[in-house]
Amino acid sequence: MATMQDVARRANVAVSTVSYALSGARPVARATAERIRRVMEELDYQPNAMAQGLARRRAHTLAMSFPAFDTAMGETVFEIVRGAQAAAAELSYHLAVWPVSREGGGEELALIVRQGKADGVLLVEVAVEDPRVEALERAKVPFVLVGRTADPERHAYVDIDFEQAVADAVHALHDLGHKRIAFVGRPESQVASGYGPALRARAGYVQAMQSLRLRPATVSCDASPVAGRLLAAPLLQQEQRPTAVVVLNDMAVMGLVAGLDEMGLSVPEDISVVGAVSSRTLGAMTNPPLSTSHAPGEQMGAYAARALVRLLDDEIKPADCHRLVQCTPVPGRSIGPVPPTFPASSQRRGSHQ
Repeated sequence: MATMQDVARRANVAVSTVSYALSGARPVARATAERIRRVMEELDYQPNAMAQGLARRRAHTLAMSFPAFDTAMGETVFEIVRGAQAAAAELSYHLAVWPVSREGGGEELALIVRQGKADGVLLVEVAVEDPRVEALERAKVPFVLVGRTADPERHAYVDIDFEQAVADAVHALHDLGHKRIAFVGRPESQVASGYGPALRARAGYVQAMQSLRLRPATVSCDASPVAGRLLAAPLLQQEQRPTAVVVLNDMAVMGLVAGLDEMGLSVPEDISVVGAVSSRTLGAMTNPPLSTSHAPGEQMGAYAARALVRLLDDEIKPADCHRLVQCTPVPGRSIGPVPPTFPASSQRRGSHQ
């Protein structure tokens, strides 16, 4: 059986440094601590009872981690942070936000817990194949996901039902007579990286359209008002020009509404726009006010923090903690019946051409 001396010798550090890396009694440089962690795994080193006792000592801190996704922080994410912080405080815990890289981030978080700086981890903005999750599982670190992986059943999680939120928007538009309904999603880079909301929302849209025997039309868009405004013209140059658009991209939808106006089109008289899984604040920032749906971010954050503390106290198992939340419709003035004709912009406001 490997000893602490074996770990120190292989990692080329002092035995005391290995002890500090385990207990967090003194700071250890990140590169050194990572080297020690790798050696411990290679040697299958099991800390002695004293080190284990130090490692188990509660810091009364929950680490909340965001990966380096190409995504702008939306209001819902800030609501999740507020909810988690409030719930943690009620339970006499601190909440610390630890930004980490997507690759290697799990090992960084495991080291933070191993050093006694935090007791468990809340993972936010989860990919369907998330290396942070795999690393925390290997390190046996307690964690709760705000999001889901492709196989979420063995993990504790709370997540928005993106598929249902987008499907509800599609069906609401279809009930108003719309059949050419386009979907504007997150940046293609997020889809390629496996970002859960980007994939789930697109899948929900496609499934809803197919269930109505309608042709799906998906478009990716960068998360910025400028990108949304520039998207308006090519969106309407599609072979099947949409009479309605479902948007899962808070930053882009503001620009899209402005771009449609620049083309001489009125919302919702000429084209309807729905912001799926958005915020009440955003809905009030467009003209006309955007019809959207809102996820209970603060409730999600509070649920995740409370669940993590219960995991730490061995009151529940990860499989006992599965929650999928629904979005609440937020009425606006951006959707209406399908227009009898789809006018050319020059027929509406020639001065904008």
